[in-house]
Parts: sequence; C-alpha cells; structure tokens
Amino acid sequence: RCPRPSEAIFGILRELGGPGGRSVPLPHALQVLGARGFTPAQVGAALDEYEGLDVLQVNPGRTRVTFV
Repeated sequence: RCPRPSEAIFGILRELGGPGGRSVPLPHALQVLGARGFTPAQVGAALDEYEGLDVLQVNPGRTRVTFV
C-alpha cells in the first residue's frame, strides 16, 4: 500500500534521525524531502499533523525537528 504523503514524510524524517536519533536539522530534511518529490506544502502539513499528535516538535525558529 502507498502511504499518505504525511506518513511517508514522517518515515523519511525518522530515517534521517538515524538509530536513536532525537532530532533532525530542518533545512537538511527539507532538501532531502524536496529531492524525493515532496512539496513544501506537503512537508508543512505533515509537520503540523505530527506536531498536533505530540510525536514531534519543531522549534520556534523552524530550524530543527525533535522527536518526542
């Protein structure tokens, strides 16, 4: 089955964090996600969705994604 874009984006973010990774630099994540064909709007929606679920947090400066 093909995951929803937000599920795929979350999976890629987890991969970027590596084993036991707690955070990912957002500019790097945006570059990787863009190269994989995701739009900034899709990435923003995914971040909002998972932040609302308390699975991750984006810092106020929007430079780092931290997994809860």
